Amino acid sequence: MRLPNPKRRLYSSDAHNPDSYPENNHKNSQLVPIVLGHYVERGVGELDLEKLPQLIELKYHSIRDAVNKLGEVKNIRDVFVGFQRNLY
Repeated sequence: MRLPNPKRRLYSSDAHNPDSYPENNHKNSQLVPIVLGHYVERGVGELDLEKLPQLIELKYHSIRDAVNKLGEVKNIRDVFVGFQRNLY
């Protein structure tokens, strides 16, 4: 399988407004641009669920802080996985 190059990843990410996904709410939509930025810069590996804790810590410095701002871990995970369904 051929992975998209950075220009295609940028186009793909720009074409998907995080607000258009029903599982997003205002708080959780703050995480989506960070994930998309890393996806564009580094590639599809950044969309792996194992990367989620690292991406959260980049923005919120700890999982606890992210949970305080974004809500339950399950909801954060659902947003992370959910917006990717329409990315390609």
